[in-house]
Amino acid sequence: MQIKDIAKVKIDSAAFGGEGVGRLDNIVVFVPFSAPGDELEIEITQVKKKFVRGRIFKVIKESPFRVKSLCLYYEKCGGCCYQHLDYEYQLKIKKKQVEDTFRRIGKIANPLVWDTMASPKIYHYRGKAQYHAKDTSRGWEIGFMDVSGGRLINIEHCKIMEETINEQMRALKENKRLKSKTNGQLTVWSNSLPEKKKKEESIIRIVKGKNFLVPRGGFFQANLYLTDKLVDEVCRLASVNKVNTLVDAYCGSGLFSLFLSSLAENIIGIDINEKSVKHARINAKNLSVKNAEFIRGDIENVLKERFLLQDNRANVIVLDPPRVGCKKAVLKAIMDLQPERIIYISCNPATQARDIKFLKEYGYNLKSLLPMDMFPQTEHIEVVGLLERK
Repeated sequence: MQIKDIAKVKIDSAAFGGEGVGRLDNIVVFVPFSAPGDELEIEITQVKKKFVRGRIFKVIKESPFRVKSLCLYYEKCGGCCYQHLDYEYQLKIKKKQVEDTFRRIGKIANPLVWDTMASPKIYHYRGKAQYHAKDTSRGWEIGFMDVSGGRLINIEHCKIMEETINEQMRALKENKRLKSKTNGQLTVWSNSLPEKKKKEESIIRIVKGKNFLVPRGGFFQANLYLTDKLVDEVCRLASVNKVNTLVDAYCGSGLFSLFLSSLAENIIGIDINEKSVKHARINAKNLSVKNAEFIRGDIENVLKERFLLQDNRANVIVLDPPRVGCKKAVLKAIMDLQPERIIYISCNPATQARDIKFLKEYGYNLKSLLPMDMFPQTEHIEVVGLLERK
C-alpha cells in the first residue's frame, strides 16, 4: 500500500479525535470526516508501520448518521470535526470514547460511564474564542488554523461561537490599530467590548443567575448553556455526606468554590494564577460568601503547608486541572491527605484516566464518570468523575 493508492473501505467506528476507523488488509485506516457506516473510496495520504491514513475520494454508501454540515469552512478549518454527524450520535460516540479511554489508559475493565449529557445548544454556544491573527496586504486575517495546523483560515462567521463574538471579530478586522495589540493571538469573549474600546480587566459571566468576574486573560467554562448543569453535578457529588472542609484545587475565579460554600463548613480554593485568586476573592465578597478562603500557590505546596504539616484534614477535594492533568506531586500530596471523596473534572479524558489510575492504585475506587458535551461539533468532551476512598 502506497501514498496516492485508491482503496475501498468501510468505516466501523470513530477514534478519539474524530477520525473514522476502518481496516484495509487487517491494517487500521483512519479517515477524517468519515462516519461509522460509510462505504468509501479513499486516497491513501499517509503510510505508517501500524496504520494508514486516507482522505475521502468518493462516498459509495452514506452512513445513516451523516447530516449536512452548516459551516462554510468545515473540513478546511481545524476547529470542528463532528459537524457531519447527527448530534445524538455524537453523544454516543463520546460516551464510548470515554469508556475506551478509561479501559486502555486507566486500566479499569468496566468503568461506570453515564450517558453523555447534551448541550442545550449545539451551535453558537461558545462564550470565548481564541483566534489567530495575521496582518496581510489585504488587511487583517482572523480565524483558526486549518486541519493541517499549518495555514490560517480567514473566518467571517463561526457557527459554534456566540453571535456577539462573531460581531466583535468583524469589528477587529477593521481596527487599524490592531497591530500593536496582538502577537498573532486574539482572545474574544461574548458580550464584551471590541478591542479598540476595551479597558476593563474583568469579564462578567453569569452562572445560575449569579455574576462572576473573570480575568480577561483567564479561564472560564466555554459553554454558555451547560455550565449551570456542570455546577449542579459537582454540588450533587459533594453533598452526599456532611462536609467539614472542602478543597477546590485549580479553583480559578472561584466558580465551584462559591456554589459549594453552602454545602461545607470551610472552603479552601487554591490556584497558581494571581489574577484568578484576586477575582475569586472579589466574587466571594460580592456574593457575601464568608466561609471561602483563596490561596495563591502550587497545589502540592499549599496542601503540605496548610494541611499535612498542621495535621488538618479535608473531606472532599475538587480537581479541575488544565488539559495536561495533575502533576505527580499534586497526586502524592492528595494521597497523603486522604480525603474521603475526590471529584475530578477534566476536558481531557486521557490525562484524567492516567491520574485516576494513580489514585486507584493508592486506595481510591472510581464510582462514576459523567461525560458532559461542553464542546458540541468537536472531538472534545468534559468528564466529571467521582472517586471514594476504599
